[in-house]
Amino acid sequence: MKKRPNVLWLMTDQHNANCGGFAGHPNVKTPNLDKVAANGVVFDNAYANNPICSPSRISFMVGQYLHTHGLFGNYHAEFPAENPDTLATVFRRYGYQTGLFGKSHMIRKWDEDGFEVIRYTDLCDCKVGDPTTTHYFKCLEERGLADFYEEGSIKPGMEYTIDGSGPARLPYEHSIEHYTGEETLKFLESRDVSRPFFVHMTFQRPHAPIAPAPEFFDMYDPEEMVLPDNAFDYFENRFAGKPKFMVDRLKNGCGYPLADPNPDRLKRVLASYYALISCIDKEIGRVLDKLEKDGELENTVIVFTADHGDFAGEHGLFHKNFGIYESIQRVPFLLSWPGGPKGQHSDVFVESVDLYPTLCEICDVPMSGVREGRSIPEMLQDDSDPREAVYCEWTWGSPRGKVSAIRTRDYRLVFYQGSDESELYDLRQDPGETRNVWHDEEYRQARLELTEQVFRFTLGYRTKSDFQDDRTLHLRDQYSPRELVHKGRRYWSRLKEVYSEEHVWPPNETNTPAKS
Repeated sequence: MKKRPNVLWLMTDQHNANCGGFAGHPNVKTPNLDKVAANGVVFDNAYANNPICSPSRISFMVGQYLHTHGLFGNYHAEFPAENPDTLATVFRRYGYQTGLFGKSHMIRKWDEDGFEVIRYTDLCDCKVGDPTTTHYFKCLEERGLADFYEEGSIKPGMEYTIDGSGPARLPYEHSIEHYTGEETLKFLESRDVSRPFFVHMTFQRPHAPIAPAPEFFDMYDPEEMVLPDNAFDYFENRFAGKPKFMVDRLKNGCGYPLADPNPDRLKRVLASYYALISCIDKEIGRVLDKLEKDGELENTVIVFTADHGDFAGEHGLFHKNFGIYESIQRVPFLLSWPGGPKGQHSDVFVESVDLYPTLCEICDVPMSGVREGRSIPEMLQDDSDPREAVYCEWTWGSPRGKVSAIRTRDYRLVFYQGSDESELYDLRQDPGETRNVWHDEEYRQARLELTEQVFRFTLGYRTKSDFQDDRTLHLRDQYSPRELVHKGRRYWSRLKEVYSEEHVWPPNETNTPAKS
């Protein structure tokens, strides 16, 4: 009987698609990901269907566009929605031993149904009343280090985490990257070798905090950082020609997204960002070495991608949550599989929704329900039916409303529901998306045709969760242990005495947040 292939699904968070050796970046070193690329295909036109964490990850996991699954918000850990046919659940149903290590940021019930072993690193995944249900956070607490957990809103004394100006306070042995690698290796060491595995190794960074461990803080010299060609869009143009609400937000500088007239500050955060990527690459290398040692590497499907991108210096900015540009929507995407092509680059359009049918086809796992993606191996073999456009759907608080984007070979159009202004770029003349031609009469026909396309794609959809729901949930839970640590800028050591040993939430008469 033919041995079924394993699956190693590698994911990073907020990873600009250009930032890797496999992408030809002048600074970033990723030797282990470069090996994956050499043994498979680099997809140079891979795009996320949403520009923020949770809704994007859900599209990967269910193979559906946002307007189908409806989950536009970012607070989903306890969302009451059943789904017996997530990618992980289907693979588990068909005999795969499944494990999730790192950041999920989806729906806990889905994770528990899909993965036999879970080791969370992000407080987005814990129970609202107990931060220690995030395994990495619990590990830090047991070592007396919980107050050094940096992810989430900036706590007093941790301002360096937003602009990369200082190293983490934890040594590498206690870092998120190392923990993710260690837990993945423990699973591979103790797994049931009679079954193929489906491992989701999902790194919390290079998403903020942009604070590499002290041992790696000086890995890259800020003075040597090469800024992207379109960095002048902020440094010289101050976003001229883009929607007024965007120009106004950046005109006096901005902390998020990071917009500083001094390019040296941008170079410093890039140096720290690249160090995080190299640390992630290091942990991936440890897992690849383990698979090679066990004789499983050649029989393992390896996917590497990210939930969405980051400006990472493009347009002169850093971070995200500011429009839908190439730097934000495009993601790194590497795919190698037994018998597949090696050492190739492909320019076919790939979307998040394609992961589900791709892995099912390669591993001969039956798909269930409605899946809107396309099998990548089929797209590589069939030149007669190319994908002509990719889409991105979002609900954003500024301007409040739905934001929809279409990216074709020649254009990018971004339509803002809550604004009189939108964006259109001619990528043939302006690949850096610096000249907004939305109002140019010369582009009237292209604007109308693309707007019609994007409306046809999204028209009539309803959201099950969105930005406003996120705000409502945050207000409801703002004094919960999770939110106080994650978003409320509080230290765990000062909070845990307030709550009972069971970490009761909501509080009762003898256990109130007012005591904190």
